Amino acid sequence: MRCVLEDLPGVEMMPVNARHVKTVPGRKTDATDATWLAQLAAYGLVHALSVLPEPIRQLRDLTRARTAITRERAREAQRLEKLLEDAGIKLSAVTSDILGVSGRLMLEALIASDHDPAALAEWPSVGCGARSRS
Repeated sequence: MRCVLEDLPGVEMMPVNARHVKTVPGRKTDATDATWLAQLAAYGLVHALSVLPEPIRQLRDLTRARTAITRERAREAQRLEKLLEDAGIKLSAVTSDILGVSGRLMLEALIASDHDPAALAEWPSVGCGARSRS
């Protein structure tokens, strides 16, 4: 994402680390903060941070979005497993991944109202990471 200030002619943008200037007491409004930051910059008391190139910033945005989506997917899988356990169905005892191939087949069988435990127990295939049933 490009900053709006980068495109303004005659405006020199100087991003700084907020932790270095945040501890100054008595600056409570945006206007006084801006004045204070300008004075600090004029005296050379703040150091400018380097601005990453646009492709790197876009890549970071995509990486953050992917991380958030991955976390959300894991959270939904946990919610599904909890919902099934509350209903008395423990798929994690039969398969290691309830969203894997066998887990999805079992979920589809449940949705199709196939409630026969013997039939459901036959769904996991050998290579899917199914746990032993003793």
